[in-house]
Amino acid sequence: MAWQTLLYDRDGHVGTVTVNRPDALNALNTTVFAELSELFSEIAVDPDVRVIVLKGAGEKSFVAGADIKEMTGMTRQQAEARSWTGMRLYDQMRRMPQPLVASIQGYALGGGMLIAMACDIRVASTAATFGYPEIRLGIFPGTGGTVLIDRLIGPAAARAICLLGDRFPAERAYQLGLVNRLVEPGLLVAETADVAATLAGYSPVAIRELKSVLNASLELDFATAREVEIDAYGRAFESEDRVEGTTAFVEKRKPDFKGR
Repeated sequence: MAWQTLLYDRDGHVGTVTVNRPDALNALNTTVFAELSELFSEIAVDPDVRVIVLKGAGEKSFVAGADIKEMTGMTRQQAEARSWTGMRLYDQMRRMPQPLVASIQGYALGGGMLIAMACDIRVASTAATFGYPEIRLGIFPGTGGTVLIDRLIGPAAARAICLLGDRFPAERAYQLGLVNRLVEPGLLVAETADVAATLAGYSPVAIRELKSVLNASLELDFATAREVEIDAYGRAFESEDRVEGTTAFVEKRKPDFKGR
């Protein structure tokens, strides 16, 4: 399928989604939201895709944030509807059976930082820039951005990022835990590929169940999250992949996971 704002290709078990609006610094507009949701829905049921890499086109920006030109004339009702659209997309990303790896170069601001946080792993160039600058426009991150950042890095740091609206370097994002791997710009592609290859080598069953448990820990109370964990662990344990993984360990060989 031809996408207006995206590029997609698959290499082995790794699918790469590129937000392709370099002239707009890959800003998120209504079309990007809709196309990402549709593409992720297709990838979610593709058994050949075990990992998804998300990146932005060009060198200047991962995703620079929301398309402010599109937002300028919106009514309150339209803005709230847009916010729900963004929230549903980020929820969809967290609930994908495959892990998502954000490969971040340049700007990751506002919605760009939020869509990176909706991924499972974030690999960033030292030249990347992060921040929630929305307060400077008389608004704030309204697509679940305040809630998610609070849960990921804690209320003190999250509150300062939201209120001050400062941009901060990738090194600071790494210190806060927003970034998991930090590399020089020229090494970003290779590091992203290494992370994707590592994830693609694991059992798709175990990854899927683990993501469901991590989501429960993020969203549910302690006791309920533990119940979810037990159920998910049981499903993983009875899989063919678990038999293969434990057998391979005993036989001192690399496991060949099939996703069953």
